[in-house]
Amino acid sequence: MGNAILQVTNLHKEYISEITYKALNGIDFQLQQQEFVAVMGPSGSGKQHF
Repeated sequence: MGNAILQVTNLHKEYISEITYKALNGIDFQLQQQEFVAVMGPSGSGKQHF
């Protein structure tokens, strides 16, 4: 494969309220040309605020 157009290393995302919810914990990936990524989840799960 060619060079990555996007590389993510050790990505973390937390939502904090009365409790802390880890949505992403240590995510690594590379996106190559002609590939795509989708953020999916049920209604109200925070996709828009990612």
